[in-house]
Amino acid sequence: MKHRLGKYLASTVIVLSTFSLMFNGESLYAQTDEGEIEGRPAPVYRRTCTGGPNAGTLCNQTGDCPGAICPDRNVFTLSVAVLFDATAAELTTIQGLINDGSEVLFDVTDGQAEIGQAIIYNNTFGTGTDADLRIHPVTDPTWWVANTGNWQVGGDIEVSINHVNTAANRGESLAHEFVHLVFDARDEYETGCGLAHADASCPDQEAIDDGAAECLMDQGGVAGGDHSELCWGQGDPTDKTDLSGGNHDATNVTEQSRCRSNRSCWDQVVWSWPNTFLAPVGWPDPAANGAVVNATHFLIPDNTMRVVLVLDESGSMSLESPSRIERLKVAAKDFVALAEDGTELGIVSYSDDAEEPSGRVNVDIAALGNNRNNWNNALDGLSPSGWTNISAGLQKAKDMIDAAGGVTANTCIVLMTDGINNRPSPQATADTELQDMLDDLMDAEVPVYVTCTGGDLGLSSQCSEIATGTGGYYVDAADPARLAEAFIDFHERISRRDAIASYVSWIDSLETTFHVEEGSESATFALIWQERGIKASMVLVDPAGTQHPGQYIPHGMFARVKNPVPGEWRMEIDWPGKAPERFVTRAYSRNRIHSLSAAVRYPSVLPGEEIFIFAYPRSYGGSITDSSKRIMGTVLLPDGSTDVIELHDNGGLFAVGGDDVANDGVFTGIYKNTTLKGPYQFLIRSEFDRWQQNTDRSKYDPSILSPRFAREVRLSAAVGDPNDVVKEPEDKPREVDWCKRLVYLVILLILICIGCFFRWRLMRK
Repeated sequence: MKHRLGKYLASTVIVLSTFSLMFNGESLYAQTDEGEIEGRPAPVYRRTCTGGPNAGTLCNQTGDCPGAICPDRNVFTLSVAVLFDATAAELTTIQGLINDGSEVLFDVTDGQAEIGQAIIYNNTFGTGTDADLRIHPVTDPTWWVANTGNWQVGGDIEVSINHVNTAANRGESLAHEFVHLVFDARDEYETGCGLAHADASCPDQEAIDDGAAECLMDQGGVAGGDHSELCWGQGDPTDKTDLSGGNHDATNVTEQSRCRSNRSCWDQVVWSWPNTFLAPVGWPDPAANGAVVNATHFLIPDNTMRVVLVLDESGSMSLESPSRIERLKVAAKDFVALAEDGTELGIVSYSDDAEEPSGRVNVDIAALGNNRNNWNNALDGLSPSGWTNISAGLQKAKDMIDAAGGVTANTCIVLMTDGINNRPSPQATADTELQDMLDDLMDAEVPVYVTCTGGDLGLSSQCSEIATGTGGYYVDAADPARLAEAFIDFHERISRRDAIASYVSWIDSLETTFHVEEGSESATFALIWQERGIKASMVLVDPAGTQHPGQYIPHGMFARVKNPVPGEWRMEIDWPGKAPERFVTRAYSRNRIHSLSAAVRYPSVLPGEEIFIFAYPRSYGGSITDSSKRIMGTVLLPDGSTDVIELHDNGGLFAVGGDDVANDGVFTGIYKNTTLKGPYQFLIRSEFDRWQQNTDRSKYDPSILSPRFAREVRLSAAVGDPNDVVKEPEDKPREVDWCKRLVYLVILLILICIGCFFRWRLMRK
């Protein structure tokens, strides 16, 4: 039942099943398209044929599997971020919530879905934006809410522990939000998409009065009672007694029917997962067709930060000046310098393979302390040669993680490459081995943070798909001068510090201010430049006037402050000698409550297709919104030109498949200028002050407003064509042109003879 993340095409560009999905008329009011969510890479064991000619293909009934069977259920893995230090009793409560939610989910899907494993990250630092479920402390009174249809693209379910404790039926509450998130279903009890109908429900109230069960999406678990099924079938609007064998009555114009082309909830489940879910042919079975839900398995990893740098040492890393390998050494050393004591760090380099006898660098995972010479010396030894075997580097990193004790709550891989994966040959073998490696990392819950630079065709598509396929993150560094910035961003993101703001300057001096909000547990301030031999002094002045001196990293300086004083921080910079042509100042904050996350809908698109960007601001009370405001973004195109993008939460983009419901906490932007192939880099930024809770919940408190905080997010998407083939990778050894060398030799001999002749003439005089 192993799920394949995607298939490699001949061009060696990884293209997931979501790559070619396009909008159709039926999806006007949805942020997702038919089958789109099902195709997203995620730790879920989808139903696949166990054997026969269709072995390994998706199925929703045994009839799809001649000579074999189709398993009876899809098994989801749920990641849970607890944003406080939960007690043993609270962890037991959270486990009970998930067990109960899995039972309800199993029932309402007629035994076709359950939560098989939940990984609970207790006392998660930062925002936990990569989690499916975020549990807030009682001091952050978050009501049940989910970012509908945004599973695996930045969305999640959120609730505070006090509301878990007081839920009338906690299992129904979790299952209700799960159906929102994973199946893109809307509510049946109140409506959006331009229509208000406060009394909407499913089935019709007359049917409920006659004993029909209410739909799970009718405030499941909130008011208690029996919400044991999903609405099924579509009724005749002229006949209130006609339930079409199910319990959906089209006379009620609900949010689900209005926003989802009059599909019932069951229709919506099948619409979003058409190959692995099957709608009932009659009234939904209240006993899950006789099947029994399996108990959820729970894992609570420790919080040790365990990271492996996987670095490209192929021959093409010698290109450019300064060379890519020299820039990589600086960037990786920045990462080593920024890492806090106790961080467990390993290093792997790869080219044809990742083995030390071949000259590759292997530094086993160990805790960092004051002396970091072992890691820095290894980085100094990087030397380009050979081809590109990314799967070997990732496998060596995974082996190191296992040897160090396994996956923790903060385990990840940072991958840098400048070329298409092309070893071991032939290309088909290279494709298969990398795909298998990504599957293994996804199953082990090890995300890969990817940055890439180079000229190979399809490189950005490959990098974006590797990150997406493992639940990681991709920031392109097409300009190799930005490589150090990418590594610093990765370190801070892994450390659960969000970017506050950044500034780029070409002037000799700069005084920059950053707003650090109340409740931040730590803040990092960085000054970065590219040139060698630059010296600077940097001092941070906090709102109380206290100075915090900076420390040097290879090409920059940084300062890190625990429990920073809230308010305006000032960075003072002085260049005692030559100033750099370009430098960047940047600040980061670790805060469990306030955050901005962003994601692309598809990691790769075809030239001319739109790139969809989603943004999710969060503060007290969970997701926040303001339909009158916009979140702005700067776009860096493959040719170096810049553009802008606006993200809105006003429902104004529903006609083109964008933002479909106003004030639901999901800001959507569509970028259309995608004729150029290559990486598109997005810098999404905004300042939030007194924004309200989003209205996509059964109840919310309009008095809860966000304090002032600023955030920015960097992310990348790729534009490419699967028909493009890399004919001559940059790794390919350059053939010696003996004719050209002979010409150079002759010219050299002539010049020597001319020099000797003039010297002879001078000596005669």
